[in-house]
Amino acid sequence: MEINLEMPSHEQKKQNTGSNKNIDVMDNAYGLHVTEEEMYSPTCEYVEEACGPNENDGCTGGGDHVEGNTLKADAVSKGVTIEPQNGLEFETKEAAYSFYREYARSIGFGITIKASRRSKKSGKFIDVKIACSRFGSKRESSATVNPRSCIKTDCKAGMHMKRTQDEKWIIYSFIKEHNHEICPDDFYNSIQGRNKQSGVVACQKKGLQLALDEDDIQVMLEHFMCMQTENPNFFYSLDLDLDKRLRNVFWIDAKGRHDYNFFCDVVFLDTFYVRNNYKVPYAPIIGVNHHFQYMLLGCALIGEQTTSTFIWLMQTWRKAVGGQAPKVIITEQDKCLNEAVSDVFPDTRHCFCLWHILSKMPENLPCVANEGEIFMAKFNKCIYRSWTDEQFEKRWWKMVDKFELKDDEWVNSLFEDRKRWVPTYMQDTFLAGMSTTERYGSIASLFDKYIHKEGTFKEFMEQYKIFLQDLSEMEVTAGFETQNKQTALRSQSSFEKQVLGVYTDAVFEKFQVEVLGAVSCQLQKESEDGPTCNFRVDDFEERQNFLIAWNEAALDIHCLCRSFEYRGFLCKHAILVLQMSGLSNIPSHYILKRWTKDAKIAQSASVISKNLPYRVQRFNDLCKQAIKLCEAGSLCEEAYHIAFQALEEVLKSCVGVNNSVRSASAPNTLAVHGFLDIEEENRSNNMAKSSKKKKIYKKRKISFLILGTF
Repeated sequence: MEINLEMPSHEQKKQNTGSNKNIDVMDNAYGLHVTEEEMYSPTCEYVEEACGPNENDGCTGGGDHVEGNTLKADAVSKGVTIEPQNGLEFETKEAAYSFYREYARSIGFGITIKASRRSKKSGKFIDVKIACSRFGSKRESSATVNPRSCIKTDCKAGMHMKRTQDEKWIIYSFIKEHNHEICPDDFYNSIQGRNKQSGVVACQKKGLQLALDEDDIQVMLEHFMCMQTENPNFFYSLDLDLDKRLRNVFWIDAKGRHDYNFFCDVVFLDTFYVRNNYKVPYAPIIGVNHHFQYMLLGCALIGEQTTSTFIWLMQTWRKAVGGQAPKVIITEQDKCLNEAVSDVFPDTRHCFCLWHILSKMPENLPCVANEGEIFMAKFNKCIYRSWTDEQFEKRWWKMVDKFELKDDEWVNSLFEDRKRWVPTYMQDTFLAGMSTTERYGSIASLFDKYIHKEGTFKEFMEQYKIFLQDLSEMEVTAGFETQNKQTALRSQSSFEKQVLGVYTDAVFEKFQVEVLGAVSCQLQKESEDGPTCNFRVDDFEERQNFLIAWNEAALDIHCLCRSFEYRGFLCKHAILVLQMSGLSNIPSHYILKRWTKDAKIAQSASVISKNLPYRVQRFNDLCKQAIKLCEAGSLCEEAYHIAFQALEEVLKSCVGVNNSVRSASAPNTLAVHGFLDIEEENRSNNMAKSSKKKKIYKKRKISFLILGTF
């Protein structure tokens, strides 16, 4: 989806030679500071999504607008074309490009990327020149096999945009006049690929058109409808642009919605496949169940990596799971993701993946490549061996000075975001084992072996279904072993005996390793600070020493390895300190319910919300109860008949109540919300359908709408 800003003709060489000696520092004309963000295809903020009955809050909508100044954004959102003006400001490169593209569409001329400039020192973008597609002179000979779609007239019309010091983009110069007659076909020819600048063609495409064709969309919608037929608690949402073309997709199955109720403490929005340009831009939302297994809490296909896209995704996902925000959300370090999380989950703890930050070092710090081992030794000491915030900051700046990284933008951004990824700041933050130093072997990497970078959408769907089946079998197997496997004790530790029947089998085995590992450690008391005793544990197996802070009165313990924060159970170092302090049982707050056999036991009815303003929330609560009824009612024939008879009676009562309410107020306009989340233009005309036949017809109509305008 990235726009190619490099000029594809010999004009690029002319453009980039001669006058670039100091452009990496400052352009004096406008005070332009050299920085860079990735540039993707332009996005319009119109989100055509579905709000179901009484669910308009939180839904975004409106017209196409540009992320520039208020005047421009308001005008474009109302369908009015604003002429480019020198000094007009935009938030991003794609916003500026989108603005000029829509201007060209309204006037009726084609556009092309004429040139771009990068800093010689850093290789980062500085400015971009967009020209009329008729710029330059005619170069075709009589032997040309595929002549150009429009005659070159050396037209000078175009727009030159530059980056400002405050990380925005402005129109540096604008030439309005064309030296030829305006031909609307020029614009559409450039979209259809007749123009050889592939970057511009990519730029004209929107959303998922780059990844999915008409057949792919049909396969996807058929899968969604099939899933909905099997279980009406399946949910999906389509994000459409103004032309009814698919931009982004989200879906979550009934199991994912159900599981989130028990494991909403930590989720990971994995954009690995999107960021690495996989053909299918898949972005799963991942959780971890009580067997320490990968759990799928939502899926998305991302057409554009923009703030608005991620806001739409997070808002849609939050509605699908009943409005409950996670306690912790883990993402990669990315400006758009940061802004989206802050907007949708302001009270959620936002953390970064350690492996993602570490994987970006070769790319972002080539200057220390020759000192790689020395640098990483200093870096690891700073990150993993700092006991306090002050100690971390002192070591960080010492490292920065030693390797002359004070002016490096990425290094500075890491420090600014330090509270989101540095272990020192993760005290009291539980990450469920999803933030590791390497992606390979981590919980998040489980799907990696099912997806291929160049795989087609049809192949993706086949592998996705296999993955779901494998995931289900893994969970069933783990549950069976937890209930039936006789796990043997391997030590005399009272701690091991304490959690034998409490933890699930998978988590118990991990904890058992820590208990056995305590024998390879030696404890030494370092100091006392009021009620807190500080110990040093020499770990001969890992050949390191770890600091432990133990407050016996408060039953509070912290280890430098931060096992409890990252994995949710005590490490061998903490176990040794507790043993030497004479404790026979682990303090209860260090045995997390989410790792126990009882993790999925339902909470009491008192926690159910008394105020259910949205139909989707009421639906979700009823589905949860229905699942419990199905489980209990299917165990024997007698229970089945009792449950079935009760359901029939309850259904008649509900129908009667609904009829009486309907006679006093207007009916809801969309009967299928919670499953298909898509807003139609004439919502007032789409009354709730009472028959299954009409619902199926409606879905087919939506499918035809999307496919017909693709």
